[in-house]
Amino acid sequence: MSKKILLGAICTVLFCGTSATVFAQDNAPSGAASSLLNSADPRAAGMGMATTAVNDNPFGIFGNAASNLLSEKRMGFGYSYNPVMPDYNKGVATHAVGGYFNLDENNGFSLGFRYFNGPKSIIAGDDAVAGDSFRPNDMAVSIGYTRRIVDNFTMSLTARYIRSDYTKFGSDYYKAGNAFTFDLGFYYENTIESFYGSTWAVGLNVSNVGTKLDISVPSNPIAMPAYAKLGGSIDMPFSENHKLLAALDLGYTFMPSTDASFTAGLGLEYNFLKHGFLRAGYHYGDEKSIGGSYATVGLGAAVGPVRVDASYWIAGKESPVKNTWAVGLSLFF
Repeated sequence: MSKKILLGAICTVLFCGTSATVFAQDNAPSGAASSLLNSADPRAAGMGMATTAVNDNPFGIFGNAASNLLSEKRMGFGYSYNPVMPDYNKGVATHAVGGYFNLDENNGFSLGFRYFNGPKSIIAGDDAVAGDSFRPNDMAVSIGYTRRIVDNFTMSLTARYIRSDYTKFGSDYYKAGNAFTFDLGFYYENTIESFYGSTWAVGLNVSNVGTKLDISVPSNPIAMPAYAKLGGSIDMPFSENHKLLAALDLGYTFMPSTDASFTAGLGLEYNFLKHGFLRAGYHYGDEKSIGGSYATVGLGAAVGPVRVDASYWIAGKESPVKNTWAVGLSLFF
């Protein structure tokens, strides 16, 4: 089997994971396992990816686990499904499961699992004859602990294990790779009684700081894209049955340093009758952020403990994320 063909195929897979994963986290082009470094949150996706200062979120461990402890509900769990580059790749998707459980007012835990099923590819042999097909995959398991520091201020630490399996490319050239990373999050919220009893919040999350991922033979570790996000939000209840949430995120990818990039997300969520949600947002990405800039819209419905969310990306004709969509199902108790 030709090593040159193998290298080309694996670069294609990495590109798909980096540039077209729906819940793009502003990843640098050369970052490893970029398909898994996403918010995995269809609610946030409908709000331009603004999630750092938003709570009541079972997918909070992917955005800022510190926000979970101040959620209205004691526990929440969710599943999301995200097709990747649906206009170009059929059957390629990211699956995510997230949840949180608050033991008491001062302590809480979060869990997360993500799985990316890569594009099916055909590898030609040395004689240029089509060979076996394969689907590489990435997986990440996360666990976080959140602690209340003082009233309305929380801090979280998240540990993450990441595994990328490319062994079917050929054991002479590639191997399954493993990495360990950590997130550090902070969240603060307070009430503005003079403004309809609105709640404002700020959050900070530093994510994916850890080891490199090594999937090649001979060894050539690839840096994980580490980033920091600062966010703010205000939740305005104009009446018992109508609320408006506005959120803003500013992000900076600082590792690898050669691919540093800046992003921003701005989003709105209108909650009517406590059962329906309308969302819209805009995500900005500079020239080094492969996901680029795009608008998003979203819908949600809640009945009892069940909430269903959906979001859709509105991007330019040449954008790899055009026509991307995501759906999620959440339970709160």
